[in-house]
Amino acid sequence: MTVITPPGRRIASNHAKQVFAELDRRTNAIFQDVMAWRGWRLITDPQTPRHRILALAREILHAVDMYQCHTTEAGFHMLGRLPKNEVKLIQRLCGHKALEAEHGIWAREDRGRLGSAEPVRHASPATFAVAAVWWRMAEIEEPMGYLGAEYLFEQLTALVTKAALPIIDGRALPAEGLRFVIEHATEDAKHASFIRHLILDVVTRYPDSADAMFRCFDYFHAVYPLPVWEEAYERAARDAEAPAALPQRRAG
Repeated sequence: MTVITPPGRRIASNHAKQVFAELDRRTNAIFQDVMAWRGWRLITDPQTPRHRILALAREILHAVDMYQCHTTEAGFHMLGRLPKNEVKLIQRLCGHKALEAEHGIWAREDRGRLGSAEPVRHASPATFAVAAVWWRMAEIEEPMGYLGAEYLFEQLTALVTKAALPIIDGRALPAEGLRFVIEHATEDAKHASFIRHLILDVVTRYPDSADAMFRCFDYFHAVYPLPVWEEAYERAARDAEAPAALPQRRAG
């Protein structure tokens, strides 16, 4: 891939701005799909019992535990294939990916606090597909396409978790079991901004990297989020028939 613009340039090209705007538009459209999803309607309905909301939260956290370590490993593999002259880019992206490494552990811990300590033994079909897509991208795709898939991961999580905060507060859901959601509402907004900056920089310097970013965004979207969350919804619907004792939110 040929560098068209010198790496010292700080002003994003019009092409880079258009590419980012399209990635952001696609992400916002997916967010609207989430808002229309039956699982979101369930958690936003004031008539939904708390135990059903928390059953769905537990199963989404279960899904995160099933795929997160694999997507992290695949991400590191993909970053290892970046052009070796891109030392600063590799350093920054590997530092960011390292911050993501323990999120599956967070999800597992929260799930335990919400009443389910069952360990992950096998991936569900949808979470297996997520891991498979990330590993396939890592092995054969243009590595700068990573930024397109990662923007969907970060920005969509930021949007959804921010939208969930009023529900957690309004329904007095146990914050100690929803650390993953609460912390991602702020942290992933920062991470999405970081990825945005890199997309603008990389597409400015490597204009043809945009095609790979769009491909990787679309590959990932084919399996995430709704296929994973719909599977979680079905598991939660079964489990909610016999709700376990749930932790109460602490005063203050």
